[in-house]
Amino acid sequence: MKNCLVLLTKIFPFDTGEEFIANELPVIAKEFEKVILIATSVSDNPVQTRPVPDNTEVHTISAARIGAKVKAGALGPFLHIPKKYKNAQERTELGHALLRRLYFAYFVSKGKVVSHEAAAILSKTAVDGYDSVTFYSYWFYDTAFAAVNLKYGCRAAHCYSYSRAHGYDLYPERNPSNYLPLRPYLLKNLDAVFPCSNNGSKYLKETYKELADKVATAYLGTRDYGRGPSDRGDEFCLASCCHIDPVKRVDLLAQALAKLSESGLNLKWTHFGGGEGLDELKKYAADNLTFMKCEFAGEVKNEELMKFYQTNRVDCFINTSSSEGLPVSIMEACSFGIPVIATDVGGTGEIVKDGENGWLLDTDFTPETLAQKIEQMARLDQQERIALREAARNIWQENFCAENNYARFAQLIDPLHT
Repeated sequence: MKNCLVLLTKIFPFDTGEEFIANELPVIAKEFEKVILIATSVSDNPVQTRPVPDNTEVHTISAARIGAKVKAGALGPFLHIPKKYKNAQERTELGHALLRRLYFAYFVSKGKVVSHEAAAILSKTAVDGYDSVTFYSYWFYDTAFAAVNLKYGCRAAHCYSYSRAHGYDLYPERNPSNYLPLRPYLLKNLDAVFPCSNNGSKYLKETYKELADKVATAYLGTRDYGRGPSDRGDEFCLASCCHIDPVKRVDLLAQALAKLSESGLNLKWTHFGGGEGLDELKKYAADNLTFMKCEFAGEVKNEELMKFYQTNRVDCFINTSSSEGLPVSIMEACSFGIPVIATDVGGTGEIVKDGENGWLLDTDFTPETLAQKIEQMARLDQQERIALREAARNIWQENFCAENNYARFAQLIDPLHT
C-alpha cells in the first residue's frame, strides 16, 4: 500500500516560527512514501529557512490572500450558523455574546478558505492515487477544520484526519473572548486529537466527555545534542527563551533579578527571543540590573541556541509564563541537563518535577518569590547541583526525546500501523 501524509502548518518551513516541527518532520516522514506540506499562512514572498526531507514537497498559501477572502465569507456564518455545526454545547458556549459570534464567523470562514486553497493545491498533485492519505494539522485551529474538509473531499481509498493541540488552540482562556469555536464538531469529525500534555488531554476529556475517546496525549520532543557544560564557575548563569509578550511575563524575571542586587551573587542572564517588549526590557536592565551581566540575543535560529547550550554552562533555565501547553524551550534545556524554575501552568509540571529537576512557581508568583528560588538554587552545593542536572537529563530522556516520541506518533497516524 502506498501512503501519503498531508501536513498543514502555519509558516514552517518558511521564515521563523514553529521551529519544533523541524525535530518532528524528519522522523515522521520516514513512515510515509510521500509528504505534502502546505504552509497555510505565509508572507507574499516567503523564504524557506528550514530543510525538509527528500520525500517532502512544499506548497504555500498567502496570508494576505486568505485574509481578503475570509472577510468576504464571514457574513454568512455570522447571520446563520450552519446546521452541521450546531449542537447543544456549541450553542451554550456561543451564548448571545457578539464577540463570540464574530469569532465563530471568522473561524468558519477562515477554515473554509484554507480548505479551498489547500484542495486547489492538492488537485495538482497525485494525492488521490495513494491507497491511504493522512491529513495532519499541527494546530487544533483552522487547519484542523481544513483537515476534516480535505479528508471528506479526498478520493483515496482510505483517508484520515488528525490534529495536535498545544496552548492557544486548546485553552479558551487564552482567547480574549474565553471561547474557541467548533470544538465539538472538530472532535467528532477528526479521527483523533493529540494534545501535547496530559493536562491538555484531561481538559478536553472532561469538557467534552462524550468525545473523550478521540483524545490521547502525544508529547513533543527535542533532539539529543548531548549534555551541556556543568563545571561550577564563578558566575551563576541563567537563561530564558521566549517571544517577549504579556503572556510570557519576562518582565517579572527582570524584576526578580533586581531583587538580588544585594545578594552578593555573581549573576549572568542571557535571554533569547525578540518581540515588541524587547526594547523596554533592555531599558529596565540598563536601569536596574547594572550589578550583573545581561545579554539579549534577540531572535536566533534554533541551531544557534543549541550551540549556545552545548558550549556555555547554564545553571538554571527560567520560564515565567502565565499560560503554556508544554514548553519545548524547557524540553531543550532539560536535554542539556539544565535545571528549571517555571510557573506551574498547562503541562509544565509534567517536565518540571518540583524539587527533583527544579522548582515550580504558583501562577501568580511575585518577583520576591522567584528571587528567593534563584538564590536558593545558586547557593546549592555541588552535589545538589549535580543531582538536579542528572534529574533534568533523565526526565527528558525518558519522556521528551524526539526520536522516540515522533517515531511512536508516526505509527499512530499511519494507517499501515493501525
